[in-house]
Amino acid sequence: MVGADICGFYPAPTEELCNRWIEVGAFYPFSRDHANYYSPRQELYQWKTVTKSAQNALGMRYKLLPYLYTLNYMAHTSGAPIARPLFFSFPDYKECYGLSTQFLLGSSLMVSPVLEQGKTSVKALFPPGSWYSIFDMTQTIVSKGQYFTLDAPLNVVNVHLYQNTILPMQQGGMISKEARMTPFALIVTFPIGASDAQAKGNLYLDNDELPEMKLGNGYSTYVDLYATVKEGSVKIWSEVQEGKFAIDKGWKIEKVTVLGLGGSVDTSGLKINGSPVANGASNIELSSVEQMHLQADDEDGQGKKSLMVEISGLNLYVGKNFDMSMRMGTQG
Repeated sequence: MVGADICGFYPAPTEELCNRWIEVGAFYPFSRDHANYYSPRQELYQWKTVTKSAQNALGMRYKLLPYLYTLNYMAHTSGAPIARPLFFSFPDYKECYGLSTQFLLGSSLMVSPVLEQGKTSVKALFPPGSWYSIFDMTQTIVSKGQYFTLDAPLNVVNVHLYQNTILPMQQGGMISKEARMTPFALIVTFPIGASDAQAKGNLYLDNDELPEMKLGNGYSTYVDLYATVKEGSVKIWSEVQEGKFAIDKGWKIEKVTVLGLGGSVDTSGLKINGSPVANGASNIELSSVEQMHLQADDEDGQGKKSLMVEISGLNLYVGKNFDMSMRMGTQG
């Protein structure tokens, strides 16, 4: 539960410092704006620019609460830290061993903040693979293991999601209790142009007020999430270990987004729990969107195309097993 006092404890922060601090601080495991009693006022609404930065960064934090809460559970049961250095996920990539200007939340979500005064860009190290901007998932980086210079205007923080991940999110809200009652979404990431890959994730939920985080007490739910693209088919499914609590709460998955697919998707071939779903039927909406932008400095990344498929209007209970499949077309 590490996290420094956002905007600084003492003395007074500058407006720019407070902007940059909330942008990184929103992704601290323990996140709060806090200062010395005798310091000048530094609430986030004291400056219009800081208000905007806070809305952007904290807005994303509240959408990520299911992921952050699951990481708390994993820390509780395994000791794995919530915020981690990059080498935790990339132990064979020695270039990141001494890196102290970026960090991971869990194994897959990388934060690359601006840490220097007056800068409007940031030089960030990307371990090998495909990375997707969490704020704009059409913005993609394919890395061989190298630095990229990212645009970072005053109100922007760069946060990227790694390939082979299933990230659970919600829609956010003004307070956490409001956010946690919104529908769920799953973000599935494959390597750019993937035709044979797998992704996984997990989700832990409880009533967030009991002193213990554990299964089997009737007040919690745990779900493992899996996805594969192989032999011309995309499959996404869940394996529920404990589901009653989420079912009692009525929590549902409303949207699934799949990133990185190579080729096209047959929209008429969608099946949910084994039953075909015609496009537009049964309150299901299926649309495919080609990646609008791919930032890559290496030869292999230039000119590659991939697909983002978004399936919305779903009605899948978090606490029940589900499976979903789609047929792939030819490479575009």
